[in-house]
Amino acid sequence: MKKVLLSIVILMTVMSLAFAGPSQQKGKTYSFVFIPKMVHPWYEAVKQGIEQAVAEYKAQGIIVNYTWDAPPTGDILVQTEKLENAAAKKVDAIDIGILDASVTTPIINDLVRQGVKIATFDTDAPESDRLFYCGHADNKGDGATLAKTLAEKLEGKGDIAILSGTLSAPNHRERIEGFKAEIAKYPGIKIVDERPDEDSLEKAISLTESIIVSNPNLVGIFCCNASNPVGAARAIVDAGKKGQILIVGMDDDPETLKYIADGTIFATIVQNVKQIGYLSIKNLILLADGKPLPQKEVEVGAFLVQQDSLDNYYKITGNKKP
Repeated sequence: MKKVLLSIVILMTVMSLAFAGPSQQKGKTYSFVFIPKMVHPWYEAVKQGIEQAVAEYKAQGIIVNYTWDAPPTGDILVQTEKLENAAAKKVDAIDIGILDASVTTPIINDLVRQGVKIATFDTDAPESDRLFYCGHADNKGDGATLAKTLAEKLEGKGDIAILSGTLSAPNHRERIEGFKAEIAKYPGIKIVDERPDEDSLEKAISLTESIIVSNPNLVGIFCCNASNPVGAARAIVDAGKKGQILIVGMDDDPETLKYIADGTIFATIVQNVKQIGYLSIKNLILLADGKPLPQKEVEVGAFLVQQDSLDNYYKITGNKKP
């Protein structure tokens, strides 16, 4: 565990150093548009990273303006409309979190051919002509890690369920693939239910309630996004099943951290979300200036958090304890 945490700290330091020092002229102004998958609390940390970078450039006399244009829900038609609208405004660059790569890829390719500078963040469209991606890409590895963590705690036996998020989201699909591939190594563990919550906290709550009723021998739930661990935890607590049904999931929503501290959530994998926003701005400016990028895939890393490693989590992220 210490080795993993140390590698993340080194990774973050190296990335920051790669962009150290102003490469732009004072008085210059940039304009960017960020289009996430939807309105979601997870993105608040991304915006914190963006604001940090913006403040650093402002101190150098460089102005970075950005628009955060989030679809209310995970609606691919709304998102692609926002992408096309942003392109029509002729901003310096557009950064989009991919909801459905199969739909968005041809649109990105067409816009890039027209000279629009487009990058991706959070989730990627790797087969597209996007100019760079910033985020955490080892989603299958995350799913596998959570599967192994859960299976070992369950001593390789029991009925479990999956809250599968948004089915079109590539990161959700890949986490589930990684989870299933690893959990298959434990023949005593059976996946008895799998339902998509569509990144909705309320739906995650109701689905978990239904899964609990339908599967009285349930001992674990795998959650593949930032909302469903919280929804599952609320439902399990309300059902009086805390400690009887273990939850493993993703990210560090404040409520997720609270449930890890009290033992309701057994484990979560946390991405370096602030770095996504921070390093995206750094790369977008290089892109706008026509300068070479240090890398086209900027990996921000992730690490496992459990009750006994919460102190390490706060050291790495710099977040304050509640």
